[in-house]
Amino acid sequence: MDHFLKFQIAVDEELKLSDASDSFYAYVGNDKITSLDQLVPPQDMTQLKNSLFALSEGRKGMCCFRIRTAGDVLNWIAANIKKNGENKGIIELDLVDIQSMNEKSTPIQYDAMTELLNKQAITDYAASLTRIYPRKMFYFILLDIDHFKNVNDLFGHMCGDEVIIDVAHIIRDCVGNKGQTGRIGGDEFMVVLDNVDSSFKIREVLAAIRETVEDKYKNFRDEIDVTVSIGAVLYPDDGTSYDELFMLADKMLYRAKMKGRNRYIIYTPEIHGELKEASITNVTTRQVASEDAKIALINGYMNSFLRKAVVPIQTGLENVMRTFELDGVYVFYDNLHESRYGLKRKTKPDGRELIAEETVDMSILSSDDVAKKFDSNNVAILNIFDLKKGSDDAIIKYLEEKEYRFMMIYNMKEAKKAGYVVYTADKESACRLSETDMADLIYFSRMLELTSLER
Repeated sequence: MDHFLKFQIAVDEELKLSDASDSFYAYVGNDKITSLDQLVPPQDMTQLKNSLFALSEGRKGMCCFRIRTAGDVLNWIAANIKKNGENKGIIELDLVDIQSMNEKSTPIQYDAMTELLNKQAITDYAASLTRIYPRKMFYFILLDIDHFKNVNDLFGHMCGDEVIIDVAHIIRDCVGNKGQTGRIGGDEFMVVLDNVDSSFKIREVLAAIRETVEDKYKNFRDEIDVTVSIGAVLYPDDGTSYDELFMLADKMLYRAKMKGRNRYIIYTPEIHGELKEASITNVTTRQVASEDAKIALINGYMNSFLRKAVVPIQTGLENVMRTFELDGVYVFYDNLHESRYGLKRKTKPDGRELIAEETVDMSILSSDDVAKKFDSNNVAILNIFDLKKGSDDAIIKYLEEKEYRFMMIYNMKEAKKAGYVVYTADKESACRLSETDMADLIYFSRMLELTSLER
């Protein structure tokens, strides 16, 4: 027996309620509601109307949209739609509250910078669509901005923020009412196109995003070209779970990067081969921490440091690793061939995740190639997508051997024993750090550095 919140309503062709249960009125907190446009936000209403009026008499369809509930929260609704052939003009909707499918989900929230859905919201939305039956086709898409680190390095983070906002709005405008768009990391985005019905239409959307970004930033400030790389997969043909879709889309994004960037790649088995793997990391089992939770964690450690309270390093590393969705965290003192503390996220044969102790060799940290990457904050960011073949070959080789897509390294120059704190994300990881996340990790690293002076 399921515990989903379900309601049945009927509307006329003007979307006025002709029938609804008392439980539905209680759900929305108002028994005076007479029309869906009093509950559904304008940005979702167009998609709903398109879905309703595209149906012929006696046919069924499906649509997802948001409804404002009694708690003044916008909840995602999956609706099975039927035009009653016997009672013309009446449209029946079977509604399911998607949030009730996932007890860990939180109310829909938006990314403060871009006004797109935030990581938790877009992840919940995509994952929920994979649990709705009968299955509805949709495209799952990952995008990121090419050469973004160069924008920050050359022109500063304020300029970088402007680029993120502009690209986010380009993506949102190109997607329109064809789906939902969210920001999942610093310069990375997720799109769910659940209102398209052909590969031609998805290519139209992806081409529009790519070309619009390319045109806007052609010869950006006469120094670099800002473009986007995109990976896309189709549900349920290419994967039947969120985890499968994420991993496969991430592989397509990686291929787009490796083929020269500024392109989109849609997974095609005949071209790309069978890329599904028997063991897939449970991306959706990781609870995405809110910004408040991240701030509370860092502030808690800051208060502990100021009070000179003893906090076991291993415990601190594990809490940070879980909160920021990292795949590995390591601390080195003196000996780069063996980490003093190390944790690695691993997947058990039954699919469950655990965090286990791990010792690694990162002697590459002492190389001149890595030394050149450190900034004035004693931080080096090694993202495999941003490294250049030719000048960064040794680092690229190391990342590929370790199957890392990202390393953030803090050089503890002031520690009693000089060393490094290293944060890693795997090639197919859900970890997408924002600039705020990286700033928090710098604070945490600095606390480890200062704590070591007390020893």
